[in-house]
Amino acid sequence: MCQLQLRGHICTLGAVILFGLMSPMCKLAMQSGTIDGLLLAFFRVSGAAVLFWLISPLVAGLEKIERRDWLSLLGMSLCGMVINQFLYVYGIQYTAPTNACVVGTSTPVMTFVLAALFLHQRVTLLRVGGFLLATCGALVLILGSGGGLSGNPFGDGLCFISQFSAACYFVFFGGVLRRYHPVTLMKWLFLLATLLTLLPMSGELAELPGAVFSASELGAIAYVVIGGSFFSYLLLIVGQRHLDPPTVAAYNYVQPLIAVVVGIGLGVDILTWQKCLSLLLIAGGVLLISKQAK
Repeated sequence: MCQLQLRGHICTLGAVILFGLMSPMCKLAMQSGTIDGLLLAFFRVSGAAVLFWLISPLVAGLEKIERRDWLSLLGMSLCGMVINQFLYVYGIQYTAPTNACVVGTSTPVMTFVLAALFLHQRVTLLRVGGFLLATCGALVLILGSGGGLSGNPFGDGLCFISQFSAACYFVFFGGVLRRYHPVTLMKWLFLLATLLTLLPMSGELAELPGAVFSASELGAIAYVVIGGSFFSYLLLIVGQRHLDPPTVAAYNYVQPLIAVVVGIGLGVDILTWQKCLSLLLIAGGVLLISKQAK
C-alpha cells in the first residue's frame, strides 16, 4: 500500500468516525429539550458556513462560480444541506441514534436506483439482489421500531427522506462537483443553506438569548458543528482524492457500530435484535451493489 493510499484510508476512517458520532451527539444536545432538531440543524449549517469561509482563501483561493452553475448550486444546497441535514437531525429527535445511522447506510442503494433510472447506469442481477437485500433491512428497521429509545417510524421516515435527498444530490449534480474545489463548493452550499433557512428559523432564534445550556449540551453542539460537519468534510475530501468510490463507501458500515457503542454508553440508545439484523441486511445489500459486474 503506497503512502497516499494509506493517508486516504486514515482520513476516510477519521471522517466516518466523526460522522458516526453525529447521531448520539445530536441526541445528547437535544436531551433536555432546550434545543430542538431544527435549531440544531441551523447551528450546523451556519456554523460550518463560517468555518468554510474562513479557510477558503487559504485552501481554495478566490475561485469564482460561473453564472450557469448558480441554479445547480441552489439545487445542491436544497438537496444536500437543507432537506438532507435538517430532516436528518429532526428525525434523530424522534428516533434512536442507531436507527438514524443504519438508515444512512441505505444512501448508496437509493443512489444506484436513481442512477439506473436517470443516468442509465448498468443494472445487473448482483446489484438488484443487493438492492432487495438492503430494502428488506430497511423494512425490518421500520417495522421493528417502537417508542422511546427504540425509535419510531416517524423519525425513521424523516431520516429515510433525508437520505433520499442526499442520493439526489449525488446523482444529479455530478458535473458541478467536478468543476470546482471542494472547499469552494462547501462554503457556498452551507451559506446558501443558511440563507434559505434563516427566515423560517427567525422565531426560534429570537428566543435563543434566554435559553440556558448545560456544559454537555454546549459540547455536543460544538461537536455537531466542528467535528461532525467541518472536520468530517475536510477528512472525507482527502480520502476521496486517494481512494476509489467503492472503498470510500465501504467505510460507511463503521458508522452504525460507532453509534451503537457511543449511544449505549451515553444512555440515549438501546440495542435490539431488529437493529442488528437490519444492519447486516443493509450492509450486505450495499456491498453487493458496490461490486463491479464481471
